[in-house]
Amino acid sequence: MTYQNEWRPRFSGPPHRSSYIVEGRPVDVDALSVRTMNFSQHWRTPGIVEVRYEVTLPGAYAVALIEQDWADLVEDYQRFPSPENPLDQALRALDWPEPARALADPVAAPLVLDSFAHELLLRWFDDGVPSGPGFVLNTVDAFRMAGADVYLAGRARPHVPDVSYVYQDV
Repeated sequence: MTYQNEWRPRFSGPPHRSSYIVEGRPVDVDALSVRTMNFSQHWRTPGIVEVRYEVTLPGAYAVALIEQDWADLVEDYQRFPSPENPLDQALRALDWPEPARALADPVAAPLVLDSFAHELLLRWFDDGVPSGPGFVLNTVDAFRMAGADVYLAGRARPHVPDVSYVYQDV
């Protein structure tokens, strides 16, 4: 499934900001993509050396995307309480806040971002591989609010168009 960046155009100009860094260097947004299938699994192609990426995405984008599934998430926690679940605890303590308020809370924000990190990446970038040289994001191991924006970081693999890759799901 290709999402074709349906969200990015809505949040591409001021006051929204975003940044994309791989191995400490800025990269163009079109050089990054995300795999839907088997996200977070190891790569099967021999010799892949993963690299570190960091992206900052507009907080307003995160709020808008999360709002689509928020009512169902809250309803599930209310109907099927999970007192040992930190996200359930945080949302309950805030009396079931809206996404913007949850992301503004220092306890709830990282838990919400952890739950939605892959979806945030997938809908901002694309499912698949970049059309040219670039990187395929494969993990998220850091997530936090950076002011009003969302910071996500993890590991990616370089993508070289002429190289044949064996994906995790083959």
